[in-house]
Amino acid sequence: MSPMDIARLAEQPLLVTALPPRAHESAVSSVKQERVLELGCGFNKRPGAFGVDIIAGSQADLIHDLNVYPYPLSDNSWDRIICLDVLEHVEDFVKTVEEIWRIASSGATIEISGPFMSSVHFYTDPTHKRALTSRSFDYFCPDRPFYRYGYTKAAFELVECEYDRGALGHRTGIARWLTAWANKHKDKYEERYAFLYPMLQVDFTLRAIK
Repeated sequence: MSPMDIARLAEQPLLVTALPPRAHESAVSSVKQERVLELGCGFNKRPGAFGVDIIAGSQADLIHDLNVYPYPLSDNSWDRIICLDVLEHVEDFVKTVEEIWRIASSGATIEISGPFMSSVHFYTDPTHKRALTSRSFDYFCPDRPFYRYGYTKAAFELVECEYDRGALGHRTGIARWLTAWANKHKDKYEERYAFLYPMLQVDFTLRAIK
C-alpha cells in the first residue's frame, strides 16, 4: 500500500458497531415482576404471594379483617389477586368486591371461588353469609344487563366461570357427563336442575377494567 493510500484511509470516518447486550440481561430487564395478592390466605399461602388474613399465626404478611374498609393496601397495586373461599364469609359483598377492584391494577387477573348455591358445604358452615352462582358478578360486568342499575363503579370482565373445576378430572361416567353438561348450559342448569344434581363449588376468573 502506497503512502497515498494510507493517507486516504486515515481520512475515512471510524465506524464502531455496538454489541448487543447479553441475552439474559435483556430478558431480565424486559420482564415485569407480577405482584400477587392472596386474600384470606390462611395457612396455605401460594408461593410468592403477599397474604392477608384475620388469623394471627397464619401465613399472612398482613393481619387484617376483610370486613374493615378500606384495606391498608394501595390503589392499582396488584397484578393478580387470589380470593378463594372468602367472599361467602364477608359482611358486605359489594364493598369487598369494590375493594378488590380498587387495589387491582388495570387488567389484573382476579381468581375467585366459593360454594355453589345447591352445595351441601354452603349450608354446613355457620359462618357462610351467601352462596354463589354463575351470575354473581353480573352487576360488576359492563357487558351484562344488570350493570346498568349502577350498584357500583367497579368493573370487571368475566373471563371464565366453571363449576367444580378441581373435581371434574376425578369424575367418571354419568357424574362427569352431568358436570360437563351443567358447565355448558349454566342458565338452564341453575334455573331447573341445580338441586337435582348439585355442584359443590363455582370458580371465576375476572379481569379488572380501569
